[in-house]
Amino acid sequence: MIQTAAESAGSQQAAPRLRPADRLQRGLALAIALLVAKRLAYHLTYLVGDPFALATFSDGHVYELAARDIVAHPPLGSEPFYLQGLYAYLLAIPLAITDQVVIGLLIQLVLAAGALWLLHRTAVSLLGATAGALSTLVLLGYHELAFYENKYLSVSLGATCNALALWAATRCLQRPGASALVGAGAAAGLAVLGRPNLAVALPFTAAALCLVARSAERPAMRTLLAYSLGVVLALAPMALRNQLVIGRPDVQPSHSGGIPFYIGNNPDANGRWNTAGGLISGQVGRERIELAQYLGLEIEDQAELDHAVGDAMRDQALRFIREHPGDWLALELRKLWLTLGNHRFVRDYDARGEAELIGGFWSSIALPFGVLLGLGALGLHAIFRRARRVRGQRAQWLGLLLVLGGQLIAVLSANLLIFTSAQNRLPLCIPLAFAAGPGLLALLALARRLPHPTWEARPVAVGASALLALQAFAPRSQHVDRPTSVHYYNLAAVEEAIGRLEPAAEHYRRAAERNPKQPMFHLSRARVLRRLGRGADARAVLQQLAGIPDLPDAVRSAAADEQRLLQVAKER
Repeated sequence: MIQTAAESAGSQQAAPRLRPADRLQRGLALAIALLVAKRLAYHLTYLVGDPFALATFSDGHVYELAARDIVAHPPLGSEPFYLQGLYAYLLAIPLAITDQVVIGLLIQLVLAAGALWLLHRTAVSLLGATAGALSTLVLLGYHELAFYENKYLSVSLGATCNALALWAATRCLQRPGASALVGAGAAAGLAVLGRPNLAVALPFTAAALCLVARSAERPAMRTLLAYSLGVVLALAPMALRNQLVIGRPDVQPSHSGGIPFYIGNNPDANGRWNTAGGLISGQVGRERIELAQYLGLEIEDQAELDHAVGDAMRDQALRFIREHPGDWLALELRKLWLTLGNHRFVRDYDARGEAELIGGFWSSIALPFGVLLGLGALGLHAIFRRARRVRGQRAQWLGLLLVLGGQLIAVLSANLLIFTSAQNRLPLCIPLAFAAGPGLLALLALARRLPHPTWEARPVAVGASALLALQAFAPRSQHVDRPTSVHYYNLAAVEEAIGRLEPAAEHYRRAAERNPKQPMFHLSRARVLRRLGRGADARAVLQQLAGIPDLPDAVRSAAADEQRLLQVAKER
């Protein structure tokens, strides 16, 4: 069918060309949709193809044991929480229904998706449609967050609670009211239960809310009381639980104090997780036993033992700081250098090992941490500029800076006072990504790509942010393009837990091959070989183990037990 000229003109009028702003919005929506699809495909691939999704180990196993204790003695459990109790309760939900701990990961993923949506809506509401969409795009492009969303660790739940606290605080900045203030306090208290170091952010958020209250000529003390009430209401159930179970109204886990502080501040500390000269074996479930033996503590009550061990390790760390202030200051600078780099110092889960199992496509197309850092810093500057320019809303924008700054300082303080790792650094992505949207728009405005800029930045701030981003690309460690020996050891432990003994034996072999001086690798391999009925191979591995100098007494005793079991099997 042929159109007439009038009909053609009419159709052109019916479908006018999109404005640049509309085209930008559509492009951002498409980019967000593609990143969401990639994220869903990554999680599905992980759940189907990676053995780590099927069983817990290390910290995750401690959480699972705590969750099973809650299920066995509902609703409080009977043991002290060695790690975060909030995450233990999250895992206890599916375990009360089914014995499959992997259901806990599904719940964790649903909560993480909800936090991303909540953060998106918050950014759009407060920063504007374009800046909010850019903030979401940056957060989705940072793969490290997705990496930890499907792991048996509390860090993803902590990031979710962090996002919830940011949403609740910004809601109060826009529409302060008694119920909103109590809700903001409750969200902040929940974030503290998810990541203990976020307690440092509490006074910053309180100051932001009081600033907004004063600007509206409302009593700041009432604001502070309402916010504090919310915090108390969030922390009270955990305090009551611990009072009833262990006789102490604690809200933090036993492990949150002296032990990690000592790991990060001892004569052998290097800014990352370390064995403190061989004192810490890395087996979280046995830490209290090993350290109690080292300290000569004989306390039967686990809660009392945990506190005694934590106090003793904290005292030793403080002694090191007092006696070697210069070395400690250099160590702090190294921690900062490691924290602000692109390199991810993994602990329990190895990104290179995961790439070997399910492919490395997921992390190869992702935003480096340095870019996130630079854009976030520029965004904070843009928000500050807007606070100075928009007089009627100055208190709200300065309050937002205080909230974001408090979250950043809380995470950085943990990395400096304890040690840096990918897990400890991860919550930085929430406030940095939130501020990145205004940062990107400020860049576009400076390049004269926006006719009526909403966000602005000075050229000197752009230069400083660019330097901050570029420094992250400087190497932080020797480049290693293969999985670590610990990855194969953890993979073998998971394979053994789900009954796949042949793959477990092979992965223990690869772990021992990478690090032949680690006795636990040989001991675990010998145990699996015995279970497989390969007695001769198991005895050969135990001979290798006996040749390692300075074997710990616990390993020597376990090896003797394996020899006895092999002898019994041979006599049968």
